[in-house]
Amino acid sequence: MASRPLRPCAQPGCPNLVEKGYCKLHQKQSRKKTKEEQRKEDQRRGTSSERGYDHRWRRYSQWFLRQPENQFCKLQLDGCTNIAQCVDHIVPPSSPDDPLFWDPKNHQAGCLHCNSVKGKSSMVGKSKPFEANMRK
Repeated sequence: MASRPLRPCAQPGCPNLVEKGYCKLHQKQSRKKTKEEQRKEDQRRGTSSERGYDHRWRRYSQWFLRQPENQFCKLQLDGCTNIAQCVDHIVPPSSPDDPLFWDPKNHQAGCLHCNSVKGKSSMVGKSKPFEANMRK
């Protein structure tokens, strides 16, 4: 009986080949967290206001996303909705006191999907404006 062809690990960017799912390195990381584990992680992480996403940040985000160059998602990952809905930190700041938190050069427009997929990784968007993609 023929075996299945190997395919890349389901972890984005992992080059390891597997029959299905995740490689041994990423199997433990892919395990779903229990509600108790998630609750503890959320408590450790703090509220959004404690992490610096307060009224001042919300006003800045609204202003940033109203700028003509920030109307569309810069990340353009698989499943992108194209319309920018949040301000993404290119390099995740360690705290609200980190100079990167308020540095405009560290901000890019992103849709909620791409921002969630990106997570805490550093990624600079290099997409063309949405209109340029539509003209093809």
